[in-house]
Amino acid sequence: MPYRDEARARLQDYLHGIAGEHARMDGPEQQPLGERCTVGFGSTGGPHMLPALYNNDYQFVQTPDHVAILVEMNHDARIIRLDSEHPPEHVTPWLGDSIGYWDGGTLVVETANFHPGQSFRIAIRHQLYMSLDARVTERFTRVGPEEIFYEFKVEDDAAYTDPWRGEMTLRSARGPIYEYACREANYSLPGILAGARHEERQANR
Repeated sequence: MPYRDEARARLQDYLHGIAGEHARMDGPEQQPLGERCTVGFGSTGGPHMLPALYNNDYQFVQTPDHVAILVEMNHDARIIRLDSEHPPEHVTPWLGDSIGYWDGGTLVVETANFHPGQSFRIAIRHQLYMSLDARVTERFTRVGPEEIFYEFKVEDDAAYTDPWRGEMTLRSARGPIYEYACREANYSLPGILAGARHEERQANR
């Protein structure tokens, strides 16, 4: 990853703060968003969309002026407005603000206005940092009856020395997407924080 030194240091500092003996457990705000059931782990909901260990299904719903992508991981939903414009920079929804247009048979999606809480995207298979100035361009091209070719480009001068890209094939699957029944303040968080308080009491004896 073509990180700038400062951005790489921010990512390492964040990872140091959520793992190991120096993990900060003062409150739920210091836990990754996936553990808090706010958005999915890592960058599963995007944009850009990257697979995690499980729950990697997506469902696309298209209308004349919107495309919605239901993300199985944490049951996120991206709403892409077609032929629209981004709102002012202070409007920063979860998963960013996505607008799209058709380039022939390819859906092109441009996302900006990322939520400050999504700067660190942490999963077992990928750990990423993106600044609030990031812009992500995605391309969805149907290349067969059951295949979509997915491409993305990340442009973020504050975090990276160069743009970087990725691609993968999305293949159709039979059956519904089942609800990922996770919610903010799920029951495991009180247990995690209670364990941290217990360790602190033991250390102070």
